[in-house]
Amino acid sequence: MARPPYKLGDLVQLTAGFHNQVRPGPFEITRLMPPRDNKEEQYRVRGPDGLERAVGHHEIEEEIPLPGGTTA
Repeated sequence: MARPPYKLGDLVQLTAGFHNQVRPGPFEITRLMPPRDNKEEQYRVRGPDGLERAVGHHEIEEEIPLPGGTTA
């Protein structure tokens, strides 16, 4: 079953990047973008370095739970 789309403000970890570089997070979903031609959801995320980048749904590894057992 596919994961549901993420919402603004969700905190996520990303999969390894170019040449399997670690992408230290968490990354915050800052904007929902139009889907790609293949209908995959896209998001704008901001990392701890303050930079924003566009990522596809497949690049998100997991959602980070907030204290208290809920998710962002």
